Amino acid sequence: MIYFVSNQTRMFDNGFIELTTIEQCINYFKDKEWINVDTETTGFDAHRNKILSIQLGDFNNQFVVDCTTIDIEQLKELLESDKLLLFHNAKFDLRFLHKNNIKPKNIYDTFLVECILTTGLDTRGLSLKDVGFKYCNVELNKEIRGKIHSEGLSDRVIEYGANDVKYLNIIREKQLEKVAYWRLENVVKLENEAVKVFAQMEFDGIPFNSDKWKDVSTIVKRDKKKIEDNLDKFIYDLGTKHLPEHNSFTKYCVFYKQGSLFDEFEVETRKCSINWASNKQKLELLNNDLGIKTESVDDRALQRIKKKSEIVPMLIEYSKIAKLDSSFGLEFLKLINPITKKIHPDYWQILSTGRISVSNPNVNQIPSKGELAKTIRSAFEAPEGYKVVGGDYSGYELRIIAELSQDPTWLQVFNEGGDLHSVLCAMTFNIPIEDVKKPFPPKPEYTYRDVQKTINFGLAYGMSQYKLADTMQIEVSEAEVIIQKFFSIVPRVKLFLEDIGKLGRKRGYIRTSPPYSRIRWFEKHKEALRVQDNKILGEIERASKNLPIQGTNADLIKQALINVQKTIDDNNYPVQIILSVYDEIQCICKEEFAEEWKDILQNIMVNTAKVVIKTIPVVVDVKISDYWTK
Repeated sequence: MIYFVSNQTRMFDNGFIELTTIEQCINYFKDKEWINVDTETTGFDAHRNKILSIQLGDFNNQFVVDCTTIDIEQLKELLESDKLLLFHNAKFDLRFLHKNNIKPKNIYDTFLVECILTTGLDTRGLSLKDVGFKYCNVELNKEIRGKIHSEGLSDRVIEYGANDVKYLNIIREKQLEKVAYWRLENVVKLENEAVKVFAQMEFDGIPFNSDKWKDVSTIVKRDKKKIEDNLDKFIYDLGTKHLPEHNSFTKYCVFYKQGSLFDEFEVETRKCSINWASNKQKLELLNNDLGIKTESVDDRALQRIKKKSEIVPMLIEYSKIAKLDSSFGLEFLKLINPITKKIHPDYWQILSTGRISVSNPNVNQIPSKGELAKTIRSAFEAPEGYKVVGGDYSGYELRIIAELSQDPTWLQVFNEGGDLHSVLCAMTFNIPIEDVKKPFPPKPEYTYRDVQKTINFGLAYGMSQYKLADTMQIEVSEAEVIIQKFFSIVPRVKLFLEDIGKLGRKRGYIRTSPPYSRIRWFEKHKEALRVQDNKILGEIERASKNLPIQGTNADLIKQALINVQKTIDDNNYPVQIILSVYDEIQCICKEEFAEEWKDILQNIMVNTAKVVIKTIPVVVDVKISDYWTK
């Protein structure tokens, strides 16, 4: 039965909706262990929009509460009790509940659990309609969704809302059968706890200084214009150096004729007509005019040909600055919420490795090094009376590799507090350790240590000799020698990677480290194994080397976020988590509490990692600043 809870007078003659009271709704769930929950809202932004209705129910009875006439505060005690609340895509609903000062404790998200059960698969359905059909063989009608705002709580909207909670527990029971079969209980618990943190982070947002951001935009546009001018001058000089004789570059030159081409001419604001943002025009210039054959102008392709013309390095730099300009120009200011004056990124909780992704904006793209990076991050500024306190795991994935492989060289370096990149660099290239920051001859813009860093991460994730040669701009034969030398120094790392690569290739899935043991499936595995498609099987093998490292990192970061938020809540600390970027957890806290919080945050992050990293030290660098620093 569907019950409509409202203070408006309504008559229903359809036989399946009855008017009832909020007291009867609360009383129905008083002795229940779980409640299916969903909301309908007037929009997607919890700060600018409102809850239109909240649905509570089970398979037999659903209550649609009219939040335009019923104060949702009356449900606070019920929703904050120890009962298990079942949602589909809980993060959305939790943000709106936070707006109404309601913070549920016990969450089960059928959306997240379906993500866990299908991680890595290309063909999967994650919507409520998809999982409803998969587990309950029911077709949920979603056509009315876009009409709710204009139609209000009509009979069919009430029925629609009720159906969104009717099947959640049945879905949960059938999901849990698969969870138990694959021993995924710990990662399900992890993600259902983490969603509360991400919802809180999205709702709270990141403090932001828009005036400083205008300085960022000015610097980016200035640097972009400088590179454009250099590119223009390069082409202009080529096209005019033999005037009046023309060549293939003259057509790109821009000038006013004064009587004739041989007279003095004035140069326009730009000397060149090429649109440097056009991949098509850049390809034409390289292939047809410069005779440099390339099928693409992406970074990887340009790196391969960078020595063939001095214009190519300029094009590489232009691409980088153009990306910054599009991501971090004045358009960025449109992302500031007009109510909170903050940035509220969206977090996608589970990628194929278990990592999160961030959008609107993608703060993962913000550079971490250099003056521009410092300027960009300085706009993420603590409010008056607060400080930014951020913890950053040092060499986190390298420490995970050391722990999982138990390679004696890696363990020794970390246990002695050494610099892994420098130690391995000296051994790989057979040079004194004091020379590791000298230029690497085939690529002088990089040091030996920079190259070793690429090797450490790349080879640990299954980088081939071809990719290493491409990255380092050396011959494949040279790359093969480097790989052989590297793995002769760290044989246990090689053995560990080979074993997990073969395991993924053999069974079609790979796990992260216990206690979470997240699974990533490889959808094409069965067919590739049947026909012995070595290309696909090779891809699976490389991905299998990646998952236990990146995925274990992701599991531990999420657990650290959970532990940090629990500590804040349990002690009512004046702290908010504002960012989780790769291996960082950034918070704002009251200025007078910053030093104490620095120690607390460091201890939480270190102790969380020790669940997996048990035989070497875990190092977390924690800084107190007025803004986000690396």
